[in-house]
Amino acid sequence: MSAPKITAGIKVPPFTRSDFGLWKMKMLLFIKASNPLYIGILQNGPFVPMKPVSESTAPDGSRIPQGTQPKDITEYTDSDKELIRLDTGLMLILADSVDKEMSYQLMNCTSGKHM
Repeated sequence: MSAPKITAGIKVPPFTRSDFGLWKMKMLLFIKASNPLYIGILQNGPFVPMKPVSESTAPDGSRIPQGTQPKDITEYTDSDKELIRLDTGLMLILADSVDKEMSYQLMNCTSGKHM
């Protein structure tokens, strides 16, 4: 799961302001063909590695139930890193589809879903 796999001869559909509906349909097909996992990122946001946390007691004596919390970057597994990289691949596809003017508008986006 490294860089986005793009079939030879198929180019990223260029964004067209005048026909957004057609571009969206083509882009969704392109994204699905590149990697079906990208659709999950569009719907749910980027993958965030989580770790289980056991029940504990807060300093005030109240109980903190067990659950999960985000892993520290030092705890990421190779699998976590690959799943995180998927969002970067999706962002690259989306950034490559827009013109220079719109690229500036996307520069502050933090995920493929945000874009």
